[in-house]
Amino acid sequence: MEYVEEVYLPFVARTMKASTYAGYSTYWKRYIRPRIGEYALRDFTVAIVAGLLKNIANQHTLNRDTVTKIRSILSGIFTYAMSEGHFPGRNALENPASRARIPESAVEPVEPKAAARDEVKVILATLKDMPLECAAVAVVAMLGVRPGEARGLRWENWDRVKEQIAVRRAVWHTIEGTPKTTQSVRFLPVSGELREVLLALWKKQKSPVGGYILAAPSGKPVPVILDNLAKRSIRRRLVAVNKEAASRGEKSALTWPGWYSLRRFHGTAVRAESNLETTSRALGNSKAVADKHYVKPAEVLPDVRKAVNGAVSGLTAVQPLCN
Repeated sequence: MEYVEEVYLPFVARTMKASTYAGYSTYWKRYIRPRIGEYALRDFTVAIVAGLLKNIANQHTLNRDTVTKIRSILSGIFTYAMSEGHFPGRNALENPASRARIPESAVEPVEPKAAARDEVKVILATLKDMPLECAAVAVVAMLGVRPGEARGLRWENWDRVKEQIAVRRAVWHTIEGTPKTTQSVRFLPVSGELREVLLALWKKQKSPVGGYILAAPSGKPVPVILDNLAKRSIRRRLVAVNKEAASRGEKSALTWPGWYSLRRFHGTAVRAESNLETTSRALGNSKAVADKHYVKPAEVLPDVRKAVNGAVSGLTAVQPLCN
């Protein structure tokens, strides 16, 4: 469908973040474009969109979240086309994608994993003599920032007197922009432990006045690529520690949990100490997103326990019967 490539995707490129455009383009090229044949924009109905989603789910074995994302992209295409008078729909109910059912063949998504506290502690201890790697892990785990936000942090954003750091930008590949949402622009507290980790990296970098905190080791004024850091440095150290322990007849099963698993650890840990409102502000997410994707409590939360106990207290107290 030429309309998407010549009209809609250029609109996305002009108005949305580069990472969003890249995601939309990938989904379009991989899943949607190969299956729409010679359909014109005006030909689409709810049944055609539903059949398209079913075909995608069957051939790619995708989970419901991914298929829902594809439907959302299709819905965005039709919404834009309707607003521009290019599709004969008068309201949201006539958007053929928004009313299409997610196929039953779409599998349930795997529950996202949050790193455990002990796991984070051991990884930080293992990386203690590697300032950049240790700082990268500590920044994501102790601040709860997204990987792109971690890459965008600069030394001048850190107020050592107020013990806080400002999240003002995010870096995707080589493109610097603003964080994902307006609520993602925020101040976050720098704990005493994180301060020590950052100071070790700052001294390693010869006490810079400004620049990226997680700067590339090449010396270029660009942030390190976190996935490369994990693959080439962090994982290798963890594997080496496991092998060394095995040579001594000891057990060690250190594994790399992933950057977002560290972020989920942060959300879970903050939620255990506060409420969902505070947790969502710390993560820079809405409460719904924080609750669905990042908060993974393993026990009754303090505020929930307090509320429930208060609500049911006194129910078994003996009261005199009415005469």
